[in-house]
Amino acid sequence: MMAYLRQVRCKSVYHKMGLHVLKPTSMDDFEPVETKVPVGSPARFFRDHGRDYFVCCADFQTLALVLVKPKEMFTLKGDPFFREALRRQADELLVIPFSELADVAAEVAADVANITTIFVHITMRCGSTLLIKSLEASGLMHSLSESDVYANISRYVLSKKAMPEDVTEMLLEVIRHINTLFNYTLLLKDPSKTITCYKMRGQVFPIADLLRRALPEVKTVLLYRNLLGTVDSWAHVMAERSYWKYWLITALRLDSFYINNFLHWAPNSPWENPVFRCIPVPHGVVWFTACVWLEFMQKAHDLTKTDAHRCFDVILRYEELCKYKEKMVAKVIEILGIKCVSEDAKLKIREVFGFNSQTGHSLASRGPCRGDSWLGQWEMGIISKILDHVNCEEISRPDFVLNGTMTQIYDTNGIV
Repeated sequence: MMAYLRQVRCKSVYHKMGLHVLKPTSMDDFEPVETKVPVGSPARFFRDHGRDYFVCCADFQTLALVLVKPKEMFTLKGDPFFREALRRQADELLVIPFSELADVAAEVAADVANITTIFVHITMRCGSTLLIKSLEASGLMHSLSESDVYANISRYVLSKKAMPEDVTEMLLEVIRHINTLFNYTLLLKDPSKTITCYKMRGQVFPIADLLRRALPEVKTVLLYRNLLGTVDSWAHVMAERSYWKYWLITALRLDSFYINNFLHWAPNSPWENPVFRCIPVPHGVVWFTACVWLEFMQKAHDLTKTDAHRCFDVILRYEELCKYKEKMVAKVIEILGIKCVSEDAKLKIREVFGFNSQTGHSLASRGPCRGDSWLGQWEMGIISKILDHVNCEEISRPDFVLNGTMTQIYDTNGIV
């Protein structure tokens, strides 16, 4: 296989809002418009045209990286999720075999040598869109919310019971090349910004340590949320912010059908875990969210319990992000070693906290830090039974705090 270009259009189903758009992007999401056009020298082509092609997804059937040239009306900032906008606006694909990525990356590596890259890792429903928009408002960096290429890699890794060393080395190299190509595209879009920030999807978190191994120089942030807030947020999304719809769905046990749409989103299906499957509670949205949260938090605990900053430079929770707002964002930027945020930038960051960062999307919940919780005795009883049944000694409370979490902000006068 050699590199090629191909004009395409996004399948019409992805132009309609719904849970199906959450599926990680793949080659199957595009319909060919023209035949393939071979690219004899993808390295030279990317140097000359790289500003027009964004890394989109990885195809592990053909072992190729797929880049997308979006239509002219495409903007980086128009949608809460970059992956969905890029898929919808696809006009042409640039497909490069993994075997040729090293040459392409080497061609532009010197151009991006001074770029500082930040990865924002998340668990689930933890205010990450709010955080990424806040970082963007600082005016210091390029930011992208959820590219699917890392989700493709995570799904591939999780599908393997064992990973041969040569396959692991191949993945590490591919990850490095992806970062180089991504940074080159963004740099050409705006050369004045030499910091790039990529917010990962939740399903990428299981390979956070693999990404760290591939790119140890990348700055990393971990954002998470307590269990009760996470469950409540998913309940609002499921019921489209209508409590009576939520009450009816859960009373009739219809939420078990709803969560089938998220099996591709969870790192592993709770139904396939014998510990989760046999918990004597309704297997609906509360059970599903709690089980996935536990799996994420166990992974996070394993990565932080002995050395909090071995994998993450900054660890914070949604609760403190909402409490301290622009002060927390400025502190995160400071810890990452980026120049101080100006007072004008802090005002712009604070404005982000005044509206729903996912407005207009089916995943939008209640907006930043507002609204009453829907969790009552029934939900609390289910959560309590799950925690008791799973019996994770370290993670026994819904408000469990990871080692190294920044729960307070200090200045020269003490706690802010």
